[in-house]
Amino acid sequence: MGWDHGYYSHSTYTSGYFRELAPSWLDFAALIKGHSPPRAVEGQAFQYLELGCGMGFGLCLQAALHPEGTFLGIDFNPDHISHAEGLCRRLALTNVRFLEADFLALAEDPSPLGPGPAFGGGFHYVVAHGIATWVREPVQQALFAVASAALRPAGLFYCSYNTQPGWLGRTTFQQLYALERSRSDPADPRAPLRRAIAGLQALLGTAEQPTALRHAIPQLEEDLAGLDPEQFDYLCGEFANEGWQPVYVADLHRRCQAHKLHPLGTATLPEAFDQLLAPSLQGPIFAEVNPLIRQTMIDLATHKSFRRDVFVKGLDPLTLQDAEVRIGALGLRALQRPSAPADGPPSFSFSTSFGQVQGDPAVYGPIVERLAAGPCTVSELQEHGGQSAVELLMILALFLDAGWIGFDRSRQAGAAKLNAQAQRCNGVLMELIAGGRPYGSLLLPEVGTALPVTLVDVLIQKAMAQGLEEPMLSTCVLMGLEQMGVHLLAPDKQPISDPEAQLTRLAALIADFREHRLPTLQRLGGLPKPKRR
Repeated sequence: MGWDHGYYSHSTYTSGYFRELAPSWLDFAALIKGHSPPRAVEGQAFQYLELGCGMGFGLCLQAALHPEGTFLGIDFNPDHISHAEGLCRRLALTNVRFLEADFLALAEDPSPLGPGPAFGGGFHYVVAHGIATWVREPVQQALFAVASAALRPAGLFYCSYNTQPGWLGRTTFQQLYALERSRSDPADPRAPLRRAIAGLQALLGTAEQPTALRHAIPQLEEDLAGLDPEQFDYLCGEFANEGWQPVYVADLHRRCQAHKLHPLGTATLPEAFDQLLAPSLQGPIFAEVNPLIRQTMIDLATHKSFRRDVFVKGLDPLTLQDAEVRIGALGLRALQRPSAPADGPPSFSFSTSFGQVQGDPAVYGPIVERLAAGPCTVSELQEHGGQSAVELLMILALFLDAGWIGFDRSRQAGAAKLNAQAQRCNGVLMELIAGGRPYGSLLLPEVGTALPVTLVDVLIQKAMAQGLEEPMLSTCVLMGLEQMGVHLLAPDKQPISDPEAQLTRLAALIADFREHRLPTLQRLGGLPKPKRR
């Protein structure tokens, strides 16, 4: 076996930002489970390690958002590390570094990570996004060993991974895709993807004449429809690894516990509240006290396909009084308001892995209005609404998961300097995106997270910054897309060729950007405030 241990190393992975990896988010996940997080207050210095950092985009954004932190990214693919270091230089970041290293080698000798806990060092946070079920079991075991060795006592380990039973249907695709790759022409690497998708679709039959496969896996048709051969790098990372192994939660938790990593909670925040489960499920699940069996029952009942679990190396439980104080002091602020019909109140409907959750407007509405009025603490929210602590935390978990609110970082020391750095980095990122880099996020420093954006958004912002108005604004954006060989897409993702239809579509995209993402970037420190004329 080569240096990649069966991991697909023939292309680089995608560049993404995942909000659940932010220190504030992980701290909140720990607090709602009664554990004292690694930082006593927002803005305190910390050390952060990402295992399997990929292209380094997400870690660079975390470093730009948290100058008080020191960040290290590990990956064994030299192409990933080369890209990460190049992006770090372009963003002029001094608090993040990258290391090309193998988990198996680090498990034998973790000294390249720096001084460990035995020498007063170690990391407050260690994260591994998605990688655990993409590698062979010996590499997975090494991943957990490195995470454990690197963590400080009471430090948090975030591990997201593909789970059963939600991936059972897609194992059929993965098996056929592996066989297609074994006989494919390397000159056409996308051909195995297309053949495997088409082959499975043919085996499903039709809705009128279903095959046994369709009867057995009714979800498979929808799963196949979501596989886009144009997302080649992602699909190869997801399905082309020889160690590909979605697991049941109990198996992964046992493996982590063997390395002193205790299951604590989840970074998918609504899943921390079992009372959000359908009433028909609550009886048998609430009756089960064994945590491994209970979590397995939840995953089976909800057909779970992905988990974002948080583990701790050494529990540090809070007293009820301490938990109340720590949680009550957390600062929150609005990111966006819930959508509302033109002739009615906003909808408090949330899509979760437990199903659709419907909130009571009489309870949820006042909380939204208070947050819209300005930043506040959890204690101030509780005084305003009068909910119990548990009920308010559940509501806040739903709001955070929906992207309505974020953690307030505007009151900490050095906030103005942080905003200036984020605005500078966003300028660099927009130039890179406009130049063809496949990035899709800009920094929101006042809430310690990033905002999803598209190439069209960036081209619109650049044209607006030059003072362009319609019709020159749309014309400039279209020219930018044409120069890059990118087609403007309709809502159904089909290219638009008719010039009049292009202008109509762009007008809608410009209006949406002006109404939503542009105000958010300006309000939360992502763009300099417009100068008064």
